Amino acid sequence: MKKILFLLLSFSGFSQNDQIVRGPYLQSMTSESVLIQWRTASPQSSQVTLVTKGEKKSRVIADTNRVIDHIVKVSGLSPTKSYTYSISPKHLGSFHTKPKAGDPKSVRIWALGDFGYVSPNQKAVINAIKNYTVDKPIDAWIWLGDNAYNNGKEEEYQQHVFDVYQTDFLPNLALYPSPGNHDYAGKHDASVPPYFNIFSMPTKGEAGGVPSNSESYYSVDYGSLHLISIDTEIRDAAGNQVMDGKGDQFDWLAKDLAANRLPFTIVYFHKPPYSKGSHNSDTEADMKNMREKVNPLFEKYNVDLVLAGHSHVYERTKPLRGHFGLNDTFDEATQVVATEKAPNQYVVGKKGQGVIYVVNGSGSKLGGKMPGFPLKSAVYVNNEVGGSMIIDVSKSKFDAKWVAADGQVRDQFVIEK
Repeated sequence: MKKILFLLLSFSGFSQNDQIVRGPYLQSMTSESVLIQWRTASPQSSQVTLVTKGEKKSRVIADTNRVIDHIVKVSGLSPTKSYTYSISPKHLGSFHTKPKAGDPKSVRIWALGDFGYVSPNQKAVINAIKNYTVDKPIDAWIWLGDNAYNNGKEEEYQQHVFDVYQTDFLPNLALYPSPGNHDYAGKHDASVPPYFNIFSMPTKGEAGGVPSNSESYYSVDYGSLHLISIDTEIRDAAGNQVMDGKGDQFDWLAKDLAANRLPFTIVYFHKPPYSKGSHNSDTEADMKNMREKVNPLFEKYNVDLVLAGHSHVYERTKPLRGHFGLNDTFDEATQVVATEKAPNQYVVGKKGQGVIYVVNGSGSKLGGKMPGFPLKSAVYVNNEVGGSMIIDVSKSKFDAKWVAADGQVRDQFVIEK
């Protein structure tokens, strides 16, 4: 079980050997707190030294208990404020606390899927995002599952994720992950994957939304944006998965969506309801069941964007309503609800808008083409170039871009309310 250290000490002469093999990385970011995690090669004491931007005085959070996996909670922070920290003289980081729910200030989200596989495409996607965000940094990072190939093992997370993303991203970004089938090693039991020991999710509603009391699924209020992470792999005690349209996770999802009052909503998870890339939503039961039993919930509560991975391509649908059947049954005249003031620029009126579904699963793994490709409901697809998404959200505008591995913005859409 993960132990979180809360003890605040008033001295700064705390010493720690420089044997850090993983981290630091930021978890469960809220408007007033953050968990800073790291791993050492041998048992060590834990210390975080925190400095508020513009202030010289530091604060030390420390504990003398010697552990390998360190989780330190830093509390008493202020919303939308910058902080720098160190966990040893050679391990520095900085972060910007989460805005309060409803804060109209624009926030930038990076969405990455199927990325924990060392490949030239992985490196190209990273470089494209680094270059794209030079002038406007990322605020929060969401993962769409299959984070570490092939079986979500400790050594795979180390080699394919931490060793690759540590320097440029992990010490500085609020991270809100979601698991995939490879993270579960093909099982449906949350006691199996190292994922749940590596990451710490906000389960008590501390980051916003309805408390889930489960690290498998949770929600976050990020300014004008409500983020919901769900788990397409976990079975509850009764054997239900979310795509069964019943059970603990489905019931929580319905309550959380019903309680949300923020202008924009993204739901993200691993297995998509629509895809004709490396997976086929017409024939694969989990994907078909998501479409038939969970999509009606997304429509009922006016979700703006549903993000998934699993299929190693990029696919974006039109704003859909009522398209729960197979690919060939799609009828644009009756199953698209949208008002466009220009191509891919949607204005949501009193009648609302359909849900846009995006498969964003080419963060490293790439390619695939099932019978029926491309989706009949799609606006844009790409199974030849990898990429990831940047989403900028303010009180009245939602601007999503797919930044391809070659650095080009190959797809973009805007939602205005």
